[in-house]
Amino acid sequence: MDGFTLLKDLLPKAANAYGMQREVRAALVRDRARQSVRDIWGGDASEITPLYFKDGILTVEVGSSAWGREVFLNKERLIKLIEEDSSLSGVIKTVKTKLVG
Repeated sequence: MDGFTLLKDLLPKAANAYGMQREVRAALVRDRARQSVRDIWGGDASEITPLYFKDGILTVEVGSSAWGREVFLNKERLIKLIEEDSSLSGVIKTVKTKLVG
């Protein structure tokens, strides 16, 4: 991309300039988490919904306790997939689940 700067490279700088780094990071984590959930669970991904990211904790909503257990068993894999985005490396401490209802 000769002469052009990618938007994904500009976003963190703009967020810092306006004091929105935390909010932007949370949105990026949720977006990457949605994709990672689809990558891991495919068609069953509708049972798992990333809700929010705060203080290093990604909270996902699950459709049942069985899905909660599934997320728990695969949380390291989920974190690894999310952190493949170099701007998110090391930001997720853990994944917690919240049962729908």
